[in-house]
Amino acid sequence: MGRILGIDLGTRRVGLALSDPRRTFGSPFATIPFVSENSLVERILALCAEHDVELVVLGMPYEADGSEGDGCARARKIADKLGAAGFTTAFQDETLTSHDAERSLRQAGRTRRRAKEAVDMIAASLILKDYLEQQASG
Repeated sequence: MGRILGIDLGTRRVGLALSDPRRTFGSPFATIPFVSENSLVERILALCAEHDVELVVLGMPYEADGSEGDGCARARKIADKLGAAGFTTAFQDETLTSHDAERSLRQAGRTRRRAKEAVDMIAASLILKDYLEQQASG
């Protein structure tokens, strides 16, 4: 069984989290700059090959009313490109993950300005954690 890669898709940076081989927990892994969709997909595919990833979980930034906006459309477009390359993808509601990541960093004494990349990685790990918990419970 391969690992799972969690993605917090931002417009400037993309946070990544990686599960353990048994898929029981996720850890912050990396933050990469967003340059273009194609370069992001190439980078994700390389990381998936390097770290034995079988499933990619993308965070879905739903609107406050639960509808899908531009962020969800971007996530679906990236998922389609990954699927065309042979990867299985899934979606996970990412509501408040960046807010929760910022709060945990503030509690640790770090400000958002000093820890932008950490926020993205932590948000990705929260997306992955929520996905893993949902799979375990149901």
